[in-house]
Amino acid sequence: MGNASKLIIFIVETNTTMKTICTNFIFISFLILPIYFLQAQNNTCANEQFQTIQLQNPEFRQQVESIINSNQATNKTTEDVLVIPIAVHVLHLGEDSGVGSNIPDLQIQEAVEKANSLWRNTFVTENSLSNDIKVEFCLAQYDPHGNPSTGIVRADASSIPRYAETGIGYIEAVLQGIFGSDETQTKGFSDWDHNYVLNIWVVHKIAGGWGGYAFFPFGNNYPTDGVVITANSMNKNSTTLAHELGHAMGLFHTFQGAENGCPANDLCFIQGDWICDTPPHRRSDCNNSNCNNSPDSILSFKNLMSYCSNRYIFTKDQKDRIRNTIFNSSRKALLQSTACTGVISGITKNINHNFSIYPNPASTGFTISNRMNKNLPFEIEIRNSLGQTLFSKKLNSGNEQYISFDNKIEKGFYLVLIKNEDKVIDTQTLIIQ
Repeated sequence: MGNASKLIIFIVETNTTMKTICTNFIFISFLILPIYFLQAQNNTCANEQFQTIQLQNPEFRQQVESIINSNQATNKTTEDVLVIPIAVHVLHLGEDSGVGSNIPDLQIQEAVEKANSLWRNTFVTENSLSNDIKVEFCLAQYDPHGNPSTGIVRADASSIPRYAETGIGYIEAVLQGIFGSDETQTKGFSDWDHNYVLNIWVVHKIAGGWGGYAFFPFGNNYPTDGVVITANSMNKNSTTLAHELGHAMGLFHTFQGAENGCPANDLCFIQGDWICDTPPHRRSDCNNSNCNNSPDSILSFKNLMSYCSNRYIFTKDQKDRIRNTIFNSSRKALLQSTACTGVISGITKNINHNFSIYPNPASTGFTISNRMNKNLPFEIEIRNSLGQTLFSKKLNSGNEQYISFDNKIEKGFYLVLIKNEDKVIDTQTLIIQ
């Protein structure tokens, strides 16, 4: 990415036209790695034009088509909850923790919780328009070395050239003559293995004033893969994180292809946003469509991948695209990560454990079966995807016993830890419904 930025600057300095800049940028990018730049706020820019040019590139298009066409049955035969571990890197300006760009843990946890509620369709009560994607994002409980972690990493990035003044570099800003910090250098300042977690960088500013952007999961473990979001967009009142995570899992904007009018939709699976149940619309059409007046236009107007207000919807075809992308791209490695559990359990299925729990999914409680020495003292903890302990209890001796939580824990995905003298000896996933 650093080399690509230098080449782009050279093109700008030789007064090449905007169209040539875009074309050369896409060509150069594909020589290095297949990438996909996306933004998440209603700011005027050439972003959608980039996407259109990229889709004209045979290599990029082939990779998108391979995701669509590859073993589509994979995500339709299973409703397992897929757990994607994340690490949030707060690249602050030297403030104390919880101050300014060094936002507090609670703000980050609430933002992740909001994104999960949108992805699991629990945010809007009685929401029949959206779909439960059956994907949850879990703040890493262990760092890449196996040490306990909150999944939140803080680093003073103020020493990186141009970061404090302009923010992290972004191609759209370069085209406007605004040069931020080198993207690869900035992300490399705090970065975990991309097969271990999906990295999210919280920055004080993105050059050009955008709210966030993300990469499609193409290529290998390239250094810029992940999500970038500004500190003031990382909060419980914003849908930016949920939107960017959608891009990171293979979704276009719902108004993709609307640069010169209404998106083409004759072949909905390879035109517009390549999703057939999101009616075509222009970016500014959020109540009445100039492109499609069908009753289901609300599926786009309130879609999380639109720029419209009060967005909360993922469609069924978007769910299929997300899950198919996870199973058939570099994201699949995250399902085998030990970042959230300490054991391989990216899909919520029991593996060989010293304890078993049933029923799973559960509603008001479950039975735990002890396959170890029944006379040893054990303790059970139930944690949410943010790593917060919601329930704990010392277990009595015996082979089986019932754990009741009396509807005090909301529906969702949870981690069950079995401990002996504060040492974790087993972990399992639990779905509460």
